[in-house]
Amino acid sequence: MQENAARTRAADTVSEMVSELFHRHARMLVRSAVLLIDDEGAAEEVVQEAFLGLHRRWTKKGPPDSPEAYLRTSVVNGCRSAMRRRRAAVRARVHHRVPEGSAETTAMLRHEQAEVLACLDRLTRRQREVLVLRYFLDLDDHQIAATLRVSRGTVSSTISRALRSLEALMGENR
Repeated sequence: MQENAARTRAADTVSEMVSELFHRHARMLVRSAVLLIDDEGAAEEVVQEAFLGLHRRWTKKGPPDSPEAYLRTSVVNGCRSAMRRRRAAVRARVHHRVPEGSAETTAMLRHEQAEVLACLDRLTRRQREVLVLRYFLDLDDHQIAATLRVSRGTVSSTISRALRSLEALMGENR
């Protein structure tokens, strides 16, 4: 009886911790995912799955060293999976209805922001990921390297190349 009560208290504590993380980080993670996959509904699903994965992991193995880093990595990996599914659907000629945007999404898509997003979409996946993690989530090279599981040097060189490419693409559109 006491063992069940202890497990219930532990599960409640984990749920409260994950809920607190959700309230603090979900909005920023969704915005980051939208920048990576350009689909708000899919971005919300990716973030929700990341939090569910964190809860499962925490319950079975204990808390990760950095729950925030765990969530960032999960979101980036989830976005990669969503993009793979999208490419497979395009190859199979399966068409998805584009969801209508919310007021927040509509506000984001002003002319200049839409131009930047279009240019960002023309970058390679890795370039897009490092720019979003650096300039949107404000992560340093070490955090980005840990999130993407690459070396710090790879992060630095990718950011440099991505900025040059973005600058060139922006120049083409003007």
